[in-house]
Amino acid sequence: MRTTPQQILGGPILPTLLRLSVPAIIAFTFHTTFNFVDRLFVSRLGAVELGALGMAFTVQSILITIGSGTGIGASSLVARFIGAGKKEQANNAAEHTLLIILALSVLFTIAGPLLSRPLFVLLGASEQMLPYILSYVNIILYGSFFQFFAMIGNGILRGEGNTVTPMQVMVVGTLVNIVLDPLLIFGIGPFPALGVQGAAIATVIGRAVSCIVLAASLFGKKNIVVLNMRAFRYQGAIIRGIFAVGGPTVMGQLSNSLGLTLLFILLKPYGDMAKSAFTLGFTYQQVAVLPIIGIAQGTLTMTGQNFGAGKIRRVKSLIKKSLLFCMGLMCAFALVMILGRGAFVRVFSDLPEVIRIGRTMLLIFAVGFPFLAARFILSSFFQGLGKGFAAFLINFSYILIFAMPLALLLSRLIGIEGIWIGIVAGNLLSSVLGAGWAGITGRRLESGIEEPQPIIIRAQP
Repeated sequence: MRTTPQQILGGPILPTLLRLSVPAIIAFTFHTTFNFVDRLFVSRLGAVELGALGMAFTVQSILITIGSGTGIGASSLVARFIGAGKKEQANNAAEHTLLIILALSVLFTIAGPLLSRPLFVLLGASEQMLPYILSYVNIILYGSFFQFFAMIGNGILRGEGNTVTPMQVMVVGTLVNIVLDPLLIFGIGPFPALGVQGAAIATVIGRAVSCIVLAASLFGKKNIVVLNMRAFRYQGAIIRGIFAVGGPTVMGQLSNSLGLTLLFILLKPYGDMAKSAFTLGFTYQQVAVLPIIGIAQGTLTMTGQNFGAGKIRRVKSLIKKSLLFCMGLMCAFALVMILGRGAFVRVFSDLPEVIRIGRTMLLIFAVGFPFLAARFILSSFFQGLGKGFAAFLINFSYILIFAMPLALLLSRLIGIEGIWIGIVAGNLLSSVLGAGWAGITGRRLESGIEEPQPIIIRAQP
């Protein structure tokens, strides 16, 4: 199922996009299963433990944001180099990401555990919940290298059009996690019962195993992009090229993580049951959006390579078809969520208060699924063009300009349901902003008013 640059640049658009996206969808499905399986098993320990895992995810999401954002920056730069026929520069760009991975890992392994307790106290973690939060999140921080390596390394492969190996990496890591979760959480056989801490250990071990598979591919000879550190020459322009897209992407996604943190602050007056309900609702939204994340990755790769090759009309056709397909798909998912929301909530909890809050939340979230899809696809379109600021503005506006102010206002007027409505309204308004900007950008590029910016990296000595 590997997709070649020739197919990306000349094949039928929607079939090629889906060919790229299906392995990515499977990969992100297994990646999200990390969180889903952890929460499912931990929910059997109690509502407080499940809520603790939800609060711990506010920090874990920062790691995911930085790793995925940097991976997107690497993917965009590699895709544009390959589209422009600059294979050696694509190799060198990939090699520079290893320096970024090491720097990020050292920072989070040392500073993260030192700051976690005061952070969660500030966020309003109860005395009952705080020990569970820290026992989970500190282990995740100590294992941050494996998360960064997996996310950024997979981004390199997706940039060249290889979405199969990232799928294999995620499948292997998740299977290891699924096997270890019940053993370490509940203490089956010779394993100790570690509770929430066991879920974190299982996650880190799963990621470590997946990194072994990824390293074998990155340093192998079968890919278009080949890592050869003996030929590595540091170039600051490449770091800047990665973060020209990756930096704004990280900042945009960090604004979403900040928004998630602020949502827990808004939920504080409603108690731990509301936090538990939001955790399960957010989990289902993550599951529903998995196909869109995969298609967004395919959109980024196809946009980057076609833009690098100067095929502007093909880029415009790509974004239209990707948007229509994804919004239609999410309408179908919304219907399933609306009809089955009661059963979905009971998978995690049988507490009446959690069920009551969760049913209403899933109904409101489902209505906003098509707009959520549009925001993801429009962001990936701009990332593929190398326009990181536009992607940043779409994501930043979603949570901090639209969703959070509306959630705060509506929660004062109608209660907790106003928070869910504010989130949906944020997706709607940010997707409208992104669609308008994408239309203007496409017309400017096609008419020649705005010229594609060249990728300038000095030649290797």
